[in-house]
Amino acid sequence: MKTILIAHNYSENSFATMSYHLANHLADIGNKVIFISHHPYFSEKQIIKKEKGELIIYSWSTQKRPTSVKDAIWFAKIYLKYKPEIIIAHFVGSNITISLSKILSLGKTKTFEYYHTLRNQIIEDVRKETWKQSFFFNRKKIFYKLFCDVIICPSELAKKDLKLFYTNKKGIVILNPMSDRFNNKIEIQKDSIIISYLGRLDPSKGLIDLICAFEDYKKKTTNSKMILNIAGSGRQELEIIELVKNNDSLHFVGGLSYDKIDAYLNKSHFTIIPSKFDNLPTVGLESMMNQTPLLISYTTGLTDYLVDGKECYKFDATIDSMILLFERVENNFQLCEQMGIEARAAFLDKFSMVEYCNAVSDLIL
Repeated sequence: MKTILIAHNYSENSFATMSYHLANHLADIGNKVIFISHHPYFSEKQIIKKEKGELIIYSWSTQKRPTSVKDAIWFAKIYLKYKPEIIIAHFVGSNITISLSKILSLGKTKTFEYYHTLRNQIIEDVRKETWKQSFFFNRKKIFYKLFCDVIICPSELAKKDLKLFYTNKKGIVILNPMSDRFNNKIEIQKDSIIISYLGRLDPSKGLIDLICAFEDYKKKTTNSKMILNIAGSGRQELEIIELVKNNDSLHFVGGLSYDKIDAYLNKSHFTIIPSKFDNLPTVGLESMMNQTPLLISYTTGLTDYLVDGKECYKFDATIDSMILLFERVENNFQLCEQMGIEARAAFLDKFSMVEYCNAVSDLIL
């Protein structure tokens, strides 16, 4: 039995479901798993006994981001109590859990950090790097070098990004999974072609160019049946609301709660991902899980694992390329249903939770 600590969110109703299932899987096969959850917040320790192992769930000492000296002291006590041999960390709390574990174990604890957000994407969204952002970047570079044994990259693109910007060769690719919540594909009327976007409304996501391309296409194709839905929130939200308000074929839905995502994607003929830079967009997996084919830019990590014309149509993240994409979709709309079937098959083959849990187990144990 090994003692493994995971720092993420212990939730089935978010992207973090990957860690929820991994923790239970590792406990099921006979390990002691300590889970430190940022969200949801647990006011008291939870203990889940398994037939072979054990899962113990904590939350940080505060509901705020765990970055303070108080948080570090609290974690040090947890570490010294359980002395985990393996640390797996995501996002918030990674710096404390990984660095302190390495220091307190005199380098013996094996540490696995996740590389979720591309540096290229951050640069695109920030546009102008400040001294503070430069400081955080250099601090992260040192953190990766000194304290992380393995950096898990959800795509080959992430591994390349890690090597390019951080000159770090510790990256190992393990594809992110998605829980399978699919029941059946809702029958959608074919008098329109519904294309849906879901995600952050930030510059790296390519939304402004998408809207411009869609409007240009509709102007030159007056008999087009295409409708574009946009759901999400972010820094470009007010700009997008202004752009779509006078177009009957453009619908801004706003932010969606997690329980409404499947219905939104299921009722779409295609999901579009026009990102200029993106790692392995979760919405792509959710769409494929819901048997909805993708329209996806080449500059995402997910693109490498899909076949153009089979479960998706690929395009460059430019206005001209998107106009050609819309023409391709409209001219080949009869293929949509079969593409959806292929998309779900690709999801089951490459992005299942079982595949993920087995891959991580093989890596860390």
